[in-house]
Amino acid sequence: MGWIEVQAPGLLTTVQDRGRRGYEHLGVMVGGVLDDYAAAWANRLLGNPPEAAVLEMTLVGPTLAVVEGGWAALAGADLGARVDGEPWPPGTARRLAAGSVVRFGRAVRGARAYLAFAGGLDVPPVLGSRATDLVSGFGGVEGRALVAGDRLRFGDQEAEPARAPVDTCLVRDVVRVLPGVRLERFPPTALERLAQGVWRVSPRSDRVGLRLEGPPVVDTPMPSDAISEAMAIGAVEVPPSGELLVLLKARGTIGGYATLAHVVTADLPVLAQLRPGESVRFRVVGEDEALEAVRRLWATLTWPLERPEAEGPAAAEPAAAAPERLVVPAPSWCVVWRANAPGERPLVEVGDRVEAGQPLALVEVMKVFTPLASPARGTVTAIHFADGAVVEEGAPLVELAVERT
Repeated sequence: MGWIEVQAPGLLTTVQDRGRRGYEHLGVMVGGVLDDYAAAWANRLLGNPPEAAVLEMTLVGPTLAVVEGGWAALAGADLGARVDGEPWPPGTARRLAAGSVVRFGRAVRGARAYLAFAGGLDVPPVLGSRATDLVSGFGGVEGRALVAGDRLRFGDQEAEPARAPVDTCLVRDVVRVLPGVRLERFPPTALERLAQGVWRVSPRSDRVGLRLEGPPVVDTPMPSDAISEAMAIGAVEVPPSGELLVLLKARGTIGGYATLAHVVTADLPVLAQLRPGESVRFRVVGEDEALEAVRRLWATLTWPLERPEAEGPAAAEPAAAAPERLVVPAPSWCVVWRANAPGERPLVEVGDRVEAGQPLALVEVMKVFTPLASPARGTVTAIHFADGAVVEEGAPLVELAVERT
């Protein structure tokens, strides 16, 4: 068995898994990891089952001492992880030797990182899950965030150095939504105003939900006198205060605020990676696009892992063989569009595999529209612009993980 000891806990580090399902009728929230996609990749890199417990680290990561060594994998946000001073990039698995120290810093991209251990973290399950419920105070380690001196045990199964073939952190400033199930409670223009606004993530956000500050979607406060009903994860609520509340996995099971929209399942990981002060916009889509998006996203978890080729001790050091990345820049000062025409489906999404010459975006210069072609075959790992964004020459637009030939 492997052991780690917490030397410094970071801002909010908890034990999480996929959450508790089947108890919402009793008022028990699902909880678990906020970014299912990143956590799934951390476990996949080690060959763990998807439900294996991991560490979720938020904005500022912990310092961990390896008491007994074993295999571990990192995914999600970049918190500047280092093992004995050497960088440890997200999306990679490596062996941690006894006596090593793993240090995380502040988030430089994304908000939440996930650290998995071969065999999973060994804490007592509660109601079939090892997830920490901070509101109710059970699960994980005594129902709380980790503190200095905590020791965690994990399995002893073997693994191999590995890299994910895609970016495990979905960072975007556009989130897709479906119209809400109580749309009739809103004025006809509310959904359109939601799609036109730019919203800022409030520092008062937490695991229960994101609070978003921005222009009002209604001219008069929405009443909160409706009979409480089941509330979906990803619901975009409009309380009387006028700010938006986007519910995350630690939300309560019922509520009475009017729900204007619902974030599609494929973009829930995007919500988990938004940091306080960052901006986000909403794009209304239909059910077909929502279903296709989640199918494409989770299909990437079936792609083959990359295995770094190295000898000796360097075999466990993935930083020496980082994925080959290619950033496609803006050719000039221009307006960039994600689709060929407003309202059409994006040309590419994160996780799409593209061929050389395939359009990645539409570039508008002086009312002249030109497709921005992919310079190589690869996988789209990041899109660095919002639809209709004005960008300067050389600004990064699309990032690719280039396929080696």
